[in-house]
Amino acid sequence: MQNETSKKKIIIIGAGISGLASGIYGQKNDFDTEIYEKNPVPGGLCVSWNRKGYWIDGCIHWMTGTKEGTQLNEMWHDVDAFDQEDIIHPDNFGTIECDGVPIALWTNINKLEEELIAISPEDEKQIRKFGDLIVSIQNLPLPLDLPISNMGFVKLMKVGFRIIPYLPDLIYASITSPEKYAKKFKSPIIRKAICNIIKGDSNLHNKLYAYGTVCVGNGGVPKNGSDYMTRRIVNKYKSLGGKIHLNKTVKEVVIENKKAIGVLLENGDFVKADYVIASCDTHETLEHLLKSHYFDNGLFKRYKKPHIYPAPSCVYASYTVDAEAMKSLNITETYEFDTEEFLVGNTMQTCIKIRDYSYDEKFIKNGKTVINVLVHQTDYDYRHWEFLYKNKEEYNKEKEALANTIAKKICEKFPSLESSIECIDVATPATFNRYTNAYHGAYMPFACTPKGQMLMHNGKIKGLKNFYVSGQWTQMPGGLPIALSSGKFAIQRILKKEHLFYKLTHDIYVKYSKKATK
Repeated sequence: MQNETSKKKIIIIGAGISGLASGIYGQKNDFDTEIYEKNPVPGGLCVSWNRKGYWIDGCIHWMTGTKEGTQLNEMWHDVDAFDQEDIIHPDNFGTIECDGVPIALWTNINKLEEELIAISPEDEKQIRKFGDLIVSIQNLPLPLDLPISNMGFVKLMKVGFRIIPYLPDLIYASITSPEKYAKKFKSPIIRKAICNIIKGDSNLHNKLYAYGTVCVGNGGVPKNGSDYMTRRIVNKYKSLGGKIHLNKTVKEVVIENKKAIGVLLENGDFVKADYVIASCDTHETLEHLLKSHYFDNGLFKRYKKPHIYPAPSCVYASYTVDAEAMKSLNITETYEFDTEEFLVGNTMQTCIKIRDYSYDEKFIKNGKTVINVLVHQTDYDYRHWEFLYKNKEEYNKEKEALANTIAKKICEKFPSLESSIECIDVATPATFNRYTNAYHGAYMPFACTPKGQMLMHNGKIKGLKNFYVSGQWTQMPGGLPIALSSGKFAIQRILKKEHLFYKLTHDIYVKYSKKATK
């Protein structure tokens, strides 16, 4: 054990899930950690906000790792993200209405298969294979106990042997687009549904993995939303002695002899540290925190090829509607329907997907419930919003016009909502960029397209010592699980650098040196 005066100090930049995870695992392993966050609230992209007295959840629509007994679930409990009894397990992943035919993505695979077969009996054989593929992709074991770079030969071999049975389906789904796979089906309705399971440019694997988490009971939703979960994690960090500084922007990482020795804050203060972890957007890290002095080929080539590695963003429009009127529609909590095309950013949209939050009392007030619409946007659209944001009057006008257009289309589909619908907020890619320095306003990292290569960043920047990166951008497809695991991995890399290791026994970490194990 290190005494108080000899504890190594770690500065963590960013109080998102990754930064908080690094803080918690750092404190558990006897480091002195401090987190610096530029915003007045922690959470990064895992956040909720209040508008006109209503809560808007900006993150969790489903969350991988909610199934008891899984390694990721244990990690969520490590950081006290939720109580297991507070997880809501939906019976579906939403409904996609194609040419007037609603297809519910049931979590029961057999029920899904029967629904699809009823639509297209001639596709029965392919539908059964589709169900098998979802299960196979979801059963792929993920190594979360150690980063790959910390694994020895024996450990790597064990991981490899566990993965081998699932490799054919993994490789096939990774190099296949949803559009190409959909051609296996004769029914145009089923083809369209497969392409629309999740909006965006992802490969088949990424879309089916997300759906599959819900199917196996590992993709539930914590009650009370993202903000509540973040506050629980913050309280866990503070209870371990960690310090978090809000409204404190880090201007740059201070480097001496190619070694990170601390950070310089926007107000001019220098904070010394033995190690620095950048748990924020990697583009922000390379371009500003490191002043473009260090090159990372794995990330750089992806930033330069947005046609292969697009950065998914969105327009996020939120409304309130009469809760009883919404309930009387008798539709699933997420429902997508076709509309006449309309322009958002630089892209024509042909459908609307609404999400109803009335399953959670936090999002209901005065008899009204929150619903939102997520409209997919790309790097190409970001340029539009970036330019428009420079003229706040025109920017706000376009947001208002878009909010009205979406509301009108919702009411054309569901007339009973017309008398109560009210827009309470519109966030754009420019909003995401302003709030979290997100590259091109992305809420997720590079999409996994069929032409792209999987990214598994080793958390280090070549030529720079005592500096590590973590966060969802370090491994595709990103999201909360990657943020959590990469935060832990950053501490494990520092432990290795210090010739220290740990063993996990429930919630207690015991450190011991290499010499002690000989």
